[in-house]
Amino acid sequence: MKKVLTILVLLICFVGIQTAEAQHDPDLKYRKFRVTLVPGLSTNGLDAHEYSAKYSLNILVGYHGALDGYEIGIVNINKKYAEGLQLGVLNATGGNMAGLNLASLVNYAREDMQGLQFAGLGNISEGYVQGFQFAGLINTGLQGIQGLQFAGIANIGGGDIQGIQGAGILNAGTGDMQGIMMSGIGNFSTAYAQGIMMSGVLNVANDMQGISMAGILNVASEMQGIQIAGVANVAKRAEGVQIGLVNIGDYFDGVPVGLVSLYGNGRKNVDIWVNDGGYTNFGLKLGTMDIYNMISLGYNSALNGEDLWSFGWSIGAHTPLEEAWNNDRYRGYFRMKDFTIQSIQEEDDDIWESSMYSFRYMLGKEITRGFGIYAGPTLNLLVSDEEDEKDYTWYSIIDTDRGDHNFKLWLGFTAGLQFFGN
Repeated sequence: MKKVLTILVLLICFVGIQTAEAQHDPDLKYRKFRVTLVPGLSTNGLDAHEYSAKYSLNILVGYHGALDGYEIGIVNINKKYAEGLQLGVLNATGGNMAGLNLASLVNYAREDMQGLQFAGLGNISEGYVQGFQFAGLINTGLQGIQGLQFAGIANIGGGDIQGIQGAGILNAGTGDMQGIMMSGIGNFSTAYAQGIMMSGVLNVANDMQGISMAGILNVASEMQGIQIAGVANVAKRAEGVQIGLVNIGDYFDGVPVGLVSLYGNGRKNVDIWVNDGGYTNFGLKLGTMDIYNMISLGYNSALNGEDLWSFGWSIGAHTPLEEAWNNDRYRGYFRMKDFTIQSIQEEDDDIWESSMYSFRYMLGKEITRGFGIYAGPTLNLLVSDEEDEKDYTWYSIIDTDRGDHNFKLWLGFTAGLQFFGN
């Protein structure tokens, strides 16, 4: 890796310097060497701003017309442009900056910045930034950023941002963002964002296409792709996949995965059902018309003389039967298939010690709009930590112990009611 980086740097310097030497500014005089103590005390005297050079040494502060080669100093300032290699505390130019620029504080260009820039504080351009930029605090291009940028605090583009951006706090652009954006706090785009956005807290985009991952929240006006958040995904209009504790949108078409997935165009049902184990369950079923998430609470007093409680989460598919079986005679009927995870607790216990995994296949009939009935078989697997929890099931096809856990598999049934609007 070190050899690759060394070769890359040498190529950038060589190509940049050769190009610069072949295209001197015709309005500037040229001298191959210059030495400056402070502006006015230099080998070019008071007219230093009228000269470009290939080799430049600024003992304290240098102010010159341009650079077409190599420059070393504490403060290196060029009026028109700087192309080549600069080493200093501060490198600044009133025009373009191109090549390899290393500053312990700041690299600054009033116009475009291109090449490879390292700065202890920031790489700042009032124009367009392109290439590789590394800064302890900030990389900014007021007209846009393209390439590979890493900053301790932020990468900020006044225009489009394209490439790979890594920042300790945020990446932000008022134009389009395209590529990979990684930040400790947030990624912000007021226009169009395409690619991968990853942040520890927040991603915000007006129009997002790709993958957006945030530790807390993803927000988008329009979204196509995948949103993954530790807490919530919010979109006015979205298509694709949303994974979070809470998913919210005015319109959503795709696969929701969450405890609460609430959409303006989605289903909003309350279910009540019983199963073969004696549980009576109440569930809130939300999501799209095709894919739903459901949280449920169950109660059972029929087994082992104990009051049992269960808390469950389901993800499933709801399909009109005429579509599922491709036959119009089944209009008004529906099919539901879902997978449920439940935790079971006895009334006197403080912890949830048993888990049940169920797959349900149900056929139903919509009696009226907003009310339906359904029933079907259920395949259940109970995983228990305690031997006496064999009474949590009324029979089993398979009953086996592995390590500290007991596993029971059986085939049961479910029958229920579905209320309110779809």
